[in-house]
Amino acid sequence: MTWKGIADGLVDDQTIARFDDDGYAVLRRAFDPSELSAEVDDALNSGLRADGDVKTGSGGVEFRSVVMMCELTPVSLALLDALSVLAAEFLGRRVLPGRAKGTRYFGSSGLHADSDLTIPSLGFVAYLEPVDATSGAFRVVPRWHRHEGAARSIDALALATMPGDLIVFDEHLTHGSVGGAVRRQWRVDFVADPVDGAEEALVRASFARLFDPDWDGGDNVDRYPSYGSYWQTLDRPWTERLRALGVYELAARHASAMRSRNGRA
Repeated sequence: MTWKGIADGLVDDQTIARFDDDGYAVLRRAFDPSELSAEVDDALNSGLRADGDVKTGSGGVEFRSVVMMCELTPVSLALLDALSVLAAEFLGRRVLPGRAKGTRYFGSSGLHADSDLTIPSLGFVAYLEPVDATSGAFRVVPRWHRHEGAARSIDALALATMPGDLIVFDEHLTHGSVGGAVRRQWRVDFVADPVDGAEEALVRASFARLFDPDWDGGDNVDRYPSYGSYWQTLDRPWTERLRALGVYELAARHASAMRSRNGRA
């Protein structure tokens, strides 16, 4: 599976300037969503444990999600590869991938930001149903990635999208959603590859938060692992870099904690 052309002509200087100024950009008709939609369905149907429950995100939204970065999710991995090129363009530097995930959301999300760490990072999200202002569309407060304090909900802008559209946003940007519709989302994040000790400490802290041993997402970490054995065999610019940063060790420890907690050690 490849995504030929997704990184060609999709982003220009104006798009990057809009992202820098507003903290987000919408890439319309970026890809054919049919194969990704089917793969997300497969992951959500087979990758959630029967003993898992609905989780609550930082903005109060309820969800269930599955990591999609192994041999069972070639479409997700191919899209991650293609978007790494765009991520580097948006951030203006080399990047490292966070986890790709398929998620089913329920209800609304209050305004929040996904990162408070002073290192550049961004996310790509793709909704697999049409969403608008009343049915859970991504809402942003433009330019609020450069401000401190609480943003007002009246300033939030709903980004209506169709399947195949991509939203790229600075993870420091205030965002949320309104609407009770059930919707599926695919997402991947990227963080700047650290260039000095201070940045490396921030990146390590970011991944340590991601693999908090007290967090149990209710997903099957053996069937759909984070940075598992298949991922580590891939010849990618970041494969050994992530290893050197201790990411694979963190992921393995988290998976072990989940097995022990759920009686599968």
